[in-house]
Amino acid sequence: QLKKDQNSIVFLISLVKKASMAAIMRTKSHLWSSPAPPPSPIPTGKGLRSAADSTISEYIDKSVQIPELKLPEYVHRSIPADADYQSLVLRDGGDSVKRLLRSAAEFGVFRISGHGILADQLLSTLAEAESVFRISDGRQTEYCRHYGDRKEEFVWRLSDKAMAERAQEVLGAKKYRSFSQEMENVTGKLEVIAEELARVISENASKQSRNRIQQRESILSLYRHNHHTLVDQNPSLSNEEIRESCEYALSLHLIIEQCEFSVQSKRGTISFNTSPDTIIVTIGEQLEEWSLGQFKSASGQLIFEPNLHGSRASFSVELKCWPSNFNHSHSKINKTISIADQILIILIVAFLYKIFMFISS
Repeated sequence: QLKKDQNSIVFLISLVKKASMAAIMRTKSHLWSSPAPPPSPIPTGKGLRSAADSTISEYIDKSVQIPELKLPEYVHRSIPADADYQSLVLRDGGDSVKRLLRSAAEFGVFRISGHGILADQLLSTLAEAESVFRISDGRQTEYCRHYGDRKEEFVWRLSDKAMAERAQEVLGAKKYRSFSQEMENVTGKLEVIAEELARVISENASKQSRNRIQQRESILSLYRHNHHTLVDQNPSLSNEEIRESCEYALSLHLIIEQCEFSVQSKRGTISFNTSPDTIIVTIGEQLEEWSLGQFKSASGQLIFEPNLHGSRASFSVELKCWPSNFNHSHSKINKTISIADQILIILIVAFLYKIFMFISS
């Protein structure tokens, strides 16, 4: 009987061991399959559970300060200035006007942001009306120009009836109506911006010629940049392009796709990256002559990276204009009278007074 009892006890012990091993294996399996719990938060130096002594923590809070990091002034001066358009309109841009004038004097170019022209909408319109660049059947005309395989130009003038008839024939009446309306809207907005920039420049220019800037109709150029062939990533402008690109007072390049802008001026060539919804303004020869050389003329072009845009074409818009606000300063009366002129006026008035008193007596 005792032997039977011993056997029963051994059997029970073996069952308990097996059950315990099974429980341990289930626990390990659960731990391995479940994700690790998130780390406990690091205590700050300000709470009651601070890991650091309160005196040391207070000393660190008072002594450690993040410095204000600012780029040196020469770095800002090495690239054209970027001015917010609304700040220029309200004249509350601080030193933005000074930076704009300095950039126009040093480089012949500056940038404008916050102008309100939607690049996506314009890009969609140009993509739908892409066939407008082929209305001349590859021939060079007044409204269609080709610069090798690099780019194509379509010149939009509201007064050009021949261009309008040909474009309507190619695009169709409905598509041309939408395209024409978009071009008129863009031209009008860019002209308003150009007039405001002319007002800012004329108000702050230190030198002004007595000659007036000859008024002409603004010219809107649409460009189609090709990427199907690998071309020179920094092509130089031809003599014809340089001559035509300087026969204006201001040129407004409306950027609607990411690209690089290269500027050629008397100081040399500079390049910088630019983003959509940015207007790059270059100074023309007429403005350089009007300012008596204070502002330097420059010519620019857009460079697109084929690896970034792929095989599809890219688009850009340029407005060449002759703002009338440059001539308004000539019609204003100069209220500054020199001391010599004041003395002369007093003498003339006194002489006339004596003559009047002599005659009346």
